[in-house]
Amino acid sequence: MSSEVLIKLDFEDGLKLRGKLDRVLAPSIVEEIKVRCPIEGRATLLRGEMKITLGIKKGVQKATKEVRRGQIAYMPLGDLLCIYLKDMQTYSPVNILGSVLTDETLERLNDVRRGSKVTIALVE
Repeated sequence: MSSEVLIKLDFEDGLKLRGKLDRVLAPSIVEEIKVRCPIEGRATLLRGEMKITLGIKKGVQKATKEVRRGQIAYMPLGDLLCIYLKDMQTYSPVNILGSVLTDETLERLNDVRRGSKVTIALVE
């Protein structure tokens, strides 16, 4: 059994993003996301990170404040899935979950309207 979980994020404006989550990085968080898919949330772009509401209410596992462009992380403070558009240091600890597979799409996240609906689903 692979430790990778492939996901797709469909934004209401038509933008589609693919990513992979790795159970090794944060087993209980990745498993909770997998079980709850599809998840509908709202998107907000703030300071170089796309934040999407999740509703899974998990804690900190293998937390860090250093993130790289294209990484996907879970932020317990706010219960958010975050996608990073640049290398940065976060304000609160995050759990790295995986990465975006389509790097050229990252820049298009700047055009996503605040509060847009996002559906996170498993790739089958």
